[in-house]
Amino acid sequence: MQVIEGYVLLSKNEYDQLCKQVELLTARVKELEAMLHKDSSNSSKPPSSDWYNKITKNRKQKSDKKIGGQPGHEGETLEMVEHPDHLIEHKVEKCDHCGMDLSDVRAEKYHRRQVHDLPPVKIEVTEHRVEVKQCKVCGKTTIADCDVPASVQYGEKIKSMAVYFNQYQFLPFERTKETMNDLFGCAMSAEVIKQSNEQCYERLEPVVEEQIKTSLINSAVMNCDETGLRCENDMQWVHSYSTDRHTYYAIDEKRGGEAMERINILPRFKGICEHDRWASYDQYEEMDHALCNNHLMRDLEFVEEAYNKSWAEKMQNVLIEGLHLSRQEKMNKIALSALETRYDRIVKKAIKEEPPAVITEKKKRGRKARSEPLKLAECFLHRKEDILRFLHDPRVPFGNNLAERDIRMIKLKQKISGCFRTRKGAEIFCRIRSYISTLKKQNKNVWDALQLTIRAPSTQLIAV
Repeated sequence: MQVIEGYVLLSKNEYDQLCKQVELLTARVKELEAMLHKDSSNSSKPPSSDWYNKITKNRKQKSDKKIGGQPGHEGETLEMVEHPDHLIEHKVEKCDHCGMDLSDVRAEKYHRRQVHDLPPVKIEVTEHRVEVKQCKVCGKTTIADCDVPASVQYGEKIKSMAVYFNQYQFLPFERTKETMNDLFGCAMSAEVIKQSNEQCYERLEPVVEEQIKTSLINSAVMNCDETGLRCENDMQWVHSYSTDRHTYYAIDEKRGGEAMERINILPRFKGICEHDRWASYDQYEEMDHALCNNHLMRDLEFVEEAYNKSWAEKMQNVLIEGLHLSRQEKMNKIALSALETRYDRIVKKAIKEEPPAVITEKKKRGRKARSEPLKLAECFLHRKEDILRFLHDPRVPFGNNLAERDIRMIKLKQKISGCFRTRKGAEIFCRIRSYISTLKKQNKNVWDALQLTIRAPSTQLIAV
């Protein structure tokens, strides 16, 4: 490089090197600017991370529906019962007009008014007197059989109620103690609550680890998701496996393939697995894959906003039209064919207009660095069958909402109770919550099932 009268003369190699550096820096600036556009509406980021002044585009048309329940909606209105528990008669003693005594006059009719309320809540104490007798012949002592081992203990109803509050309603140990004391006058210790959870956990092993896992493995379609969980002051992962009738949670130190192998559901699954495109799912080739289109819609939203790509909006419209088409009683094959043709045309255009991948200084080996639009376009190119599987198989939902609703319970637990202090506590929560979620999906009473879990042998638990 030489300087002549204020001008800088560069060699060909120096010039090419500077051009390459400018190109890399420009690409990096675009990447960083694009990151500023990411929020919960166009990515998997939680809503809590959004800026308060962030204005997002709403693609939904404004509805004319009024707020509240719509016509035909099944309400939850309080209704009269045929046989009330108590009856109070309000008698007419005299005429309100002339003062005539009417105490002996027969009533013409009754106006029925019912009050639904709780009875007085009070702990009942049952004493078991165990006879001890001495034989007059052999002198030996015989004690009567009794299933109450301790001199003083809590019964299955109150222990199952503590489990209900702690595991189902997500109350921390201290608030569970306060609730039990306020409602029932029961000064239950945190240790008793912990022991009740452990008892429930042990009893549920055959139901959760055998029945629920087996049902999931044999299902036609399964939805999967995972989320981070603070446990023992470290980040661990809860894996969720869901159908419309079963839920299974498992905690592991890893998020990817190692954890999936240890959980041992996906390695034995042969159906259709719907997920959010996490790469670890792709290692299982024995099952078919379905990608969550809700995630793809958010990714397309991000590419459109951050990179101003018109093809992203067009692809969104294709997916939305596909959703409406899938909801028809009978699939219109002509409309389906036209939709897939538009899909292919949009993908071809997207790939064509995206610049080729560049090699950065940090990634001289391995795959070339690709822009976000190019990565998304290649996903639509190579995984068309997985993306549009919901159009060809009515069993496959449009998105992974089922798994996301189940995994949301884990985040709600953390929001209310915080992290888990021990790995055992997290494992207890996952197993009991798997059972509770499955019960709710099958419209079974949770508290009745928890009582049976505390009281009965594992072979007599409610089948799921």
